[in-house]
Amino acid sequence: MEPERYEAEIFEPEKKKKNEEYYLEPEPPRRRRRWPWFVLGGCAMLCCLCLVVPLVFLSVGGVAFSAMIAGSEVTERGTEQIDVTGDALAFTVQNDVGDVTIETGAEGAIVVDYVKRAYSISRGEARDRLNDVVIRLEETAEGEVSLTVESPSSRFSLVHIDSVDLVISVPPDTVYDLVASVDVGSLRIGNDVQVSHVDAQVDVGSIALHSTLSEDLTDSRLRVDVGEVSLDLPEDAYLRVEGFTDVGDISVDPALDVSGVDHRQEVTNERWTGTFGSGEGTAPLLEITIDVGEIRINAQ
Repeated sequence: MEPERYEAEIFEPEKKKKNEEYYLEPEPPRRRRRWPWFVLGGCAMLCCLCLVVPLVFLSVGGVAFSAMIAGSEVTERGTEQIDVTGDALAFTVQNDVGDVTIETGAEGAIVVDYVKRAYSISRGEARDRLNDVVIRLEETAEGEVSLTVESPSSRFSLVHIDSVDLVISVPPDTVYDLVASVDVGSLRIGNDVQVSHVDAQVDVGSIALHSTLSEDLTDSRLRVDVGEVSLDLPEDAYLRVEGFTDVGDISVDPALDVSGVDHRQEVTNERWTGTFGSGEGTAPLLEITIDVGEIRINAQ
């Protein structure tokens, strides 16, 4: 007896009729997964919020803090004076924060007009700090005068700021051996102030000399860490200048009579040496050094 045979039944996809023709119905398209994009977008927004929100709070807080400090400003004006005699005088000036201007005044006395400013978290505390700032003008030895601004310790912080601006009037017929130091601010020496020697240092700020170097000038030095030096020379000036900058430019007015120029420039730093004018003997040397900033030598 032969085994019973079974025939396989073949199933075909359902056909639909269109225009008397049959066709297979296409499979529906697959839906794209969109959740990775939502995750990526959420991460990006979170990063932006992490950056923007602190900046907003810092900005608002900084404005509020500045307004509070500005409202607690206390100012005091005053004058110090000392009588001086002689044709030559050694003069030392030291100021922490503030501008220093030296100009000619009346005969026989050095007069200092000052403006003290203090800021703190309250006007009472600012007044206390202002009272601790002392302007001391005294004769330290015969022919030597010292002007010092004495500030309390920790004089500069986010909530304690004090500064002193000084306008110093000196006798016009006296020649000065000047030593000046300013931490933050500017040092200006005006016309007709006769300086035979100058050793000046400004940490952050500027030094400006306007035709102040006398005929008997000796070797001198100007130094600024960050800022600029401006030197105005008269036509009859006779001196040698050596200028150095680590980062910055040196410019010299072409109207000036200068000889023996050696000008070297590298990627960031610059060096310039030259002799202005002519005279007998070796020209006195003025060394100008700046870490970051520029040197400008102009014709008066």
